[in-house]
Amino acid sequence: MIGAGSVCLLLLLIITAWIMAGWSPGWFDPLAEDDGPGGQLGEQVEFRLAEELQKIRPPGNIWRLRITDDAINAWLSTRMRPWMSHQPDVTWPESLSRPQVRFRPNGIDVGIRVEDLYGEDRLVILTFHPSIDDSRIRLQPQGVSLGMLPIPFGLAAAKAQIRQSLPELEGLAGSLINAALGDETMEALIPLVDDRRVQLKRIELDRGAVILEASTLPSAPS
Repeated sequence: MIGAGSVCLLLLLIITAWIMAGWSPGWFDPLAEDDGPGGQLGEQVEFRLAEELQKIRPPGNIWRLRITDDAINAWLSTRMRPWMSHQPDVTWPESLSRPQVRFRPNGIDVGIRVEDLYGEDRLVILTFHPSIDDSRIRLQPQGVSLGMLPIPFGLAAAKAQIRQSLPELEGLAGSLINAALGDETMEALIPLVDDRRVQLKRIELDRGAVILEASTLPSAPS
């Protein structure tokens, strides 16, 4: 027979879980799309990434690029949708918020608000760890949270909910979504406009930043 104390404890746990599920962590704070300083920071990271990728480098030379999550989140908040408007195979669903990320030494947190079956807005946070094996990028899912409430067995349900909210995407957008959900790997090779290629060698995580290790390959012989 369940005592009154056990019932009170159970109710307290339920209420606590409900409150935690409604909380957002401090790092999930998308800027307005017209935020001036955020837009400048987003442009800076976009231009810097393009500049580093296109640099002329000795073949086989290993180079590194460090990008902070603040810079990436500024781009996601202010530059993602304008960028998508110029990509023929990319459309961001209205049912999803702009994502935000947090880099930690042992994983990447990606937060996104998803409309559930009841029309409620829920913050889902997926945690995964990136690795490069055999020239393929794998994003290994590690866990999921609803708001600030960890859901030990909720990864499959969260992935299904996100998939239900997304249209069928092809090309780069589809590959990124599938990789983030752990369903497939991506080639760790970035083609450049002059037929050179950037080979990603390693992805290193730090607190608040990601470090990409890469080499620039010459144009493939025709």
